[in-house]
Amino acid sequence: MKKYLYFVLCTLLLVLSSCDSNINQISPIPDAPVSYTLNILRDAPLLMTPGNSIAITEPNKQGQYIGYGGLLICYGLDDKYYAFDLCCPHEHRRDVRVEVDMIFATCPECGSQFDVGFGSGFCNKGESKYPLKRYTVTRTGDYLRVTR
Repeated sequence: MKKYLYFVLCTLLLVLSSCDSNINQISPIPDAPVSYTLNILRDAPLLMTPGNSIAITEPNKQGQYIGYGGLLICYGLDDKYYAFDLCCPHEHRRDVRVEVDMIFATCPECGSQFDVGFGSGFCNKGESKYPLKRYTVTRTGDYLRVTR
């Protein structure tokens, strides 16, 4: 029984250490302050319909911070809000921002396509080995707050 348990544990350790998963990889996008508040009804009524998103490339007032390349705020198909940095993790340049078409964000430079419709940000097509950098979204009434 001890040999069997030892074999199972060694096999499990080997399998887990050999996985090439980008979930635990550190993002190549530099850390930058993120603190942004948005009134959905007044500033972004689009975000009241699942599958829609907005890109924010400039803070709307002093004291608001939008990350490295800007913010992408999405209302997912699962009725949850998600926020990502607009910077492509493959290019990791502030001036190369992903463009959104419903549930996918695509980099105009490298062509990498990321899933944003369900909040994963994972690359499902293209060169990127990293997902989009994701931020925390908290909803209070009609307000969304995005933080790192």
